[in-house]
Amino acid sequence: AAGGGCCLRPFSCEQGLLSRPDGSAAFLQGDTSVLAGLYGPVEVRGSKELPDRAALEVLLRPKVGLPGVMERSREQLLRQTCEAVVLGALHPRTAITLVLQVLSDAGSV
Repeated sequence: AAGGGCCLRPFSCEQGLLSRPDGSAAFLQGDTSVLAGLYGPVEVRGSKELPDRAALEVLLRPKVGLPGVMERSREQLLRQTCEAVVLGALHPRTAITLVLQVLSDAGSV
């Protein structure tokens, strides 16, 4: 910014872009963009079932290549953050999956 001041990159969000997930949104900040798809609640399979709430899974997909250690770390942080706002107690013994696809990363992921 002029004069050495700090300014935030422009932020925008658009909902309902994808038809297959139960919910979707695109998040853009500057030249960084992430597409999110939410699936569920659905019947949970195997040992992931939680008797008192929905099991939340977060999958972070990089722009190119396979997820690595950084993506796994971010997935854990995002899951913990989302668990604080998702009303999982309304849907015990179910699963909710949040899939995040990085479309472009200009430093705001």
